[in-house]
Amino acid sequence: MLMKTVYLLVAILLMIIVNSCTTYYYVYTDVAKNLDVKRSVYASSADGSSVDFPFVISGRWSISKLPEAYEVDFCDAVVKMTHEASSSGRVGDVSLAGKDGLNPLLKPSENLDKRFRWFYTYYDYSAEFEGLKDRLPLPFEGYLTDEQLELFFRGANPPEGWNGVEMYCLLDDINQNFAKWHSDATYYVMCGIFKPYCTKQQIVALYTLKCRFMEGMERDIMFAMKPDEFEDRLAAVLPESGFGNIYEDNSEAIDQAYEKETEIIGCFETAFMYTVNLPGRYVAGNAVDSLGSSPTWKVDAYRLMAGDLKLIATSRQVNLWAFLVTFAAIALLLQVFAKVFAKES
Repeated sequence: MLMKTVYLLVAILLMIIVNSCTTYYYVYTDVAKNLDVKRSVYASSADGSSVDFPFVISGRWSISKLPEAYEVDFCDAVVKMTHEASSSGRVGDVSLAGKDGLNPLLKPSENLDKRFRWFYTYYDYSAEFEGLKDRLPLPFEGYLTDEQLELFFRGANPPEGWNGVEMYCLLDDINQNFAKWHSDATYYVMCGIFKPYCTKQQIVALYTLKCRFMEGMERDIMFAMKPDEFEDRLAAVLPESGFGNIYEDNSEAIDQAYEKETEIIGCFETAFMYTVNLPGRYVAGNAVDSLGSSPTWKVDAYRLMAGDLKLIATSRQVNLWAFLVTFAAIALLLQVFAKVFAKES
């Protein structure tokens, strides 16, 4: 039980470290009946100065400071929004395009459509975000199942009828495996960085003596380990393998490789809350919350670790004129039939 608690605290510490430097954005999209879109992206500035929006600001966008800040609840933080970037056009005109093109949170594939069904018109919105699983340094296979990933990162399909204690134990077990995956992934990333500068014997040692390297070391140390610290640890626990001067002799190249291999961490520095206001009433979709009658989703890198993420919403607008025309046609037919029957009688 003590070890479980240690693993849980380590993972919580990791989440806090990441969240402490997370920048939050609230994306509000208003859809008109003709599928024209007005989009506003809200951001926060601690000192009230201008903010740096993470997407490309073209001529279609205008940026302004809000006359009064207002709060948005992002589940893990309540943030005061102070600035707005707004644009209008078709949905493709107001899509968020990342400045570097690497963050999947900033290149969603969005679609809007409407379907006419006489009495009702249906409006369909979808946005698909590319998952991070293929960009991770180590697959989750052998650590977490797809079902566990969905539950841990998206809160999907929790067991029915479980109380808080039972859910804690379930998530605690999943968290242990996630912590093990994270430390193993960090280790193998470091191995890949050092491999080009190692002898054949050292490469064999890297990939076969991981248990000796990890023995007695707290996992939070492994999470934050830098290349020079990795080599110091190698030299201490594997003195017979001759590690000790690799980083010193190749520090610039190793640091560059480290920066490239850890680029994915940048994806965790932004989080979004999406709200879409469709014509009519929201009737179907996978939104986890709603702002009034408008579907709302939180989108962050943790959710993308479980795979591709798709936001889906459908609304239904009543066509009053269709009811009036139908009732008028029925009334007219009844009058015609009445006159016909009257003549025949």
